[in-house]
Amino acid sequence: MNISSARVQYLGGTEKVVWELSKYMAKQGHEVTILQTDLYEKGHKWKASEKKEGIDIITCRNDRFIKGFGYSKEFKKKLKEIWKEFDVIHVYGHGRFTSEYTLRFIKDKKPIVYSACGFFHNKKHSFAKKLYDKFFRRSARQIDFCTGLTEIENRRYGELGVPASKRGVVPAWIDLEKFKKRNVNKEKLRRKYGIEDKKTLLYVGRVHESKGLQYVVEAVKNLDVNFLIVGRDADFSSVLKDKIKEYNLGDRVKILGGLDDKDLLEVYSLVDAFVLFSSWEGFGIVVLEAMAADLPVIVSNRGSLPTLIKHKNNGLVVNYPNVKELRENIQLLFGDRKLERKIKKNSRIFVKKFEYSKIAKQYEKIYERLIKK
Repeated sequence: MNISSARVQYLGGTEKVVWELSKYMAKQGHEVTILQTDLYEKGHKWKASEKKEGIDIITCRNDRFIKGFGYSKEFKKKLKEIWKEFDVIHVYGHGRFTSEYTLRFIKDKKPIVYSACGFFHNKKHSFAKKLYDKFFRRSARQIDFCTGLTEIENRRYGELGVPASKRGVVPAWIDLEKFKKRNVNKEKLRRKYGIEDKKTLLYVGRVHESKGLQYVVEAVKNLDVNFLIVGRDADFSSVLKDKIKEYNLGDRVKILGGLDDKDLLEVYSLVDAFVLFSSWEGFGIVVLEAMAADLPVIVSNRGSLPTLIKHKNNGLVVNYPNVKELRENIQLLFGDRKLERKIKKNSRIFVKKFEYSKIAKQYEKIYERLIKK
């Protein structure tokens, strides 16, 4: 059983990992259930129980947000009802009610795999975060194996008391074929999204303050480029819209909201480059997706991003939150064709290491080992 704080239909980075791994395991003949809540999606319609691509998905109502931690009475009740049906429990997400409650309730009842998918990274609500880490140190004793997306996360597990024998790096992954660049009618798509025929930047992910979108908007205000923002709102779209209006960028900067797979893949094939200027990323799956779509990427120097991108090799790395430097690197990328070709070539080679079937097999082996144990 996979435990997720937010719905996999929300499709943030963590949710993508949960969903893709669940699909892989189901295809291998394993019975898979996802138990989740509607954290982040107050007012959004969903089914309490559904079956999709061979996976049972159970969604519980989140009652209280509590600074992103969440709380769900339904989740507690459902977990107590169904936990005996499973051979292994995989918990995703650090600093979430669903994770902490599952660790405390399951204890020695079933093998537990824990994937933080990003640790706390800023001083906001620092007291609450320190308190949670203190609880995690105690709960970590119940975990059979912790997976980190990068060596950064693996070291953090060690700092929180997890022995080396119970942790390791298992990176995120993507379906390379899914994001392969496609031939599209660009003129038709530009009309669809209301943009002119000029170089276009793309962002995909949650529309949240931590993603640095406000800095990207400021960086492009004096550049002759478009900027498309794709993703569900996380209480920041209104701020961006005000900034877009202030800079008079309505013709060039568009907030498209969440898109289905078909439209998203079309957008990947329409644009010229990808930007992820976050204050922190636990991994950055969308960077791999952009590479697979043959897009050069620009990222911040925060979190795991510099472990994926080497400056002027397979992308450009910019000091966060330096708007001037970001603007200069956008100009550099769109003005230096030789550099652009080099980045694309190296990206195509780099991203092959993250083909999802290779990584998913590592999880399957972990599950099998813990079950036999």
